[in-house]
Amino acid sequence: MKDGRNLFKVDKKNPDKKQLFIDATICSLANFGYKRTTVRRIADFAGVTPGLLTHYFTGKEELIAESYKYFSNLFLEDFKTKIVPMDTDPINALKVYIESTFAPDDVDPKYLRVWLAFWAVTLSEQDLRMAHKEIYQQYIDAIESILKAAYTKHNYSLTGRDTRSLAIGIYALLDGLWLECCLDPEGFSQRKSLETAYQFIESSTGLIINGR
Repeated sequence: MKDGRNLFKVDKKNPDKKQLFIDATICSLANFGYKRTTVRRIADFAGVTPGLLTHYFTGKEELIAESYKYFSNLFLEDFKTKIVPMDTDPINALKVYIESTFAPDDVDPKYLRVWLAFWAVTLSEQDLRMAHKEIYQQYIDAIESILKAAYTKHNYSLTGRDTRSLAIGIYALLDGLWLECCLDPEGFSQRKSLETAYQFIESSTGLIINGR
């Protein structure tokens, strides 16, 4: 995510205590994962006592829940920022989305540890499941809009095309490839991930994306 922020550093002087603790939670998850992240460890990253932290949050689960909402929305806004300037060229918008998924800065074990922690909590927390569903739908809506715009601009008929299913498939494919890239960067390189993504997406959509 190239927006000037380092998500894995904590500004201990941040006067916004809630944001400070969210940043510290993300940093702890990135370095230690879910199991080894504790209220005390989060407090250490924030440079405060555990007592001050629990004045704002009831405990580890609430901290992770709030951090999930913040983290997910950051990535959603980053995604929208990248594709909005491409609204006159939907094929290029799709290409930017595909390639940014495997940007070196984002294929990092730290991101994986954070997301794994969030997904674990999502399974047990109803409000997080709802937040996940809402953010997921925004991604699918955006991808479907890009597909429809691409078909229209390049004079493809939309008749018989299930753009919703295509959007869901593209999102799931890129998510899965990103996960494999993080888990095994040597066996599943950025280049290989991109090749696979383009091959399947071009085949399923009928659009020429990488050959432009």
